[in-house]
Amino acid sequence: MTQDDIINAAFAVWGQDLYRSTSLSKLAKNLGVTKPALYRHFSGKTGLLKAMDLRFLRDYTLWYKPQLETIRSLENWQDRLLFMTRAITGYFARHFDHLIYFLVRAHGNKRRYIFNMKEVEKPDLYFSEFVQVMPADRQYPSVLFMAVISAIFETTLFHKQRRGGAESSLCPPPSDEDLLVLTNAAAEKVRRGLDFEKGTVNSLPYEKLEALGQPGRGEFPPGDPLLAAVAEAVAEAGPWNVSMETAAKYSGLSKSGLYAHFKSREDMFTRLVMTEFERIAAIAAARSGLSKKREERLYLAILSIADYLTVRPEILIILDWVRIQRLKLKLFVPAALHDFFSSLNLRAPGFENNRENISQWILFLLVTILMRRLRSQSGESPDPMDLGCGCMADKEASADPSGGTAGANPAIMTESAGKSEAPPAAGTDDKPFRKFYRFITLGLEGW
Repeated sequence: MTQDDIINAAFAVWGQDLYRSTSLSKLAKNLGVTKPALYRHFSGKTGLLKAMDLRFLRDYTLWYKPQLETIRSLENWQDRLLFMTRAITGYFARHFDHLIYFLVRAHGNKRRYIFNMKEVEKPDLYFSEFVQVMPADRQYPSVLFMAVISAIFETTLFHKQRRGGAESSLCPPPSDEDLLVLTNAAAEKVRRGLDFEKGTVNSLPYEKLEALGQPGRGEFPPGDPLLAAVAEAVAEAGPWNVSMETAAKYSGLSKSGLYAHFKSREDMFTRLVMTEFERIAAIAAARSGLSKKREERLYLAILSIADYLTVRPEILIILDWVRIQRLKLKLFVPAALHDFFSSLNLRAPGFENNRENISQWILFLLVTILMRRLRSQSGESPDPMDLGCGCMADKEASADPSGGTAGANPAIMTESAGKSEAPPAAGTDDKPFRKFYRFITLGLEGW
């Protein structure tokens, strides 16, 4: 048994449980050895996890290095982003264990960033080259960042549909045909978005709609006070770690009193999440009702959801956890939310036969963007995923609820072979939710 054998087994065994437990005993059992045998190779769990961190970085970047030559040969930044979208989607579709690691360990919420930035910046990891060949878009959120998140969404959806609850070892690898369909669908979504008319998107009365979408006018009446207290407990401790005792303390009830309302911790968490999804659907439907035009209704809905999650950061944290854990959770988005988005008659490449996935894609992107802003405002250090994305550039900027930013930097343009390496400004898209709206409705064709 080598160190590589142990690391490979750790990716599979711990990843199967979404790193909820990193038990050395369970790992040793899987390898058919005793727990002390593991200590001959690693000083302990911390040492093994650090080795996994470096393995992930090196495997991913060594795979990515050959892609750089192709990216450099492409004429414009849109083609480079589309190639990158296909490449990332294909990589994580082939490497399920690495996708789980990336989502939970490297990109999960309520944690310190696990990578040592000195390690990330080593020349043999090629991150500096990655930054040089990608657009230096410094307006938050960057187009690159949204393209990457869309690729991750497509890949998690792909694995969830293929695997269900199957263990990694029991699911055969995807066929070349499956991968081609997946990567093309992901690239088309990034390229075209929801296929709105560009002229209509350009002429949208953004300032008027943002004024209609301002919070603080009673749009968010208090919900169930018990669930509100549970939300604070869950956001603080984490959904897997919160106990009934902790939730009871936050709610002002005894533990037995809490059990009078919920059958179990799982029942408590499920009711909380489902209630919040329904609440978000009601808020989006109410504010979007201020207009009869589909394009305006969608923008109002986005603003209303962003406003609500900004006012209720504990709900944002919980939904981010749901987003990260979606491969395993048995939760489903309630019909009310899907029905609202369906009422807008939205279409996207690859979603023709399952429009419910459109609402999931929009929420997946929006929650990710809001969490990045929340972390940036709290002073957290950049995530390696953000390198080259420009999404942490405006760390000093404060975002107002309508989607504007105070002190945001303009896009920074770099020159490589005489070509502009940043998406050109699109009208007044210095406001993040305008830019987000443009991306989901038009894709890269919006620039």
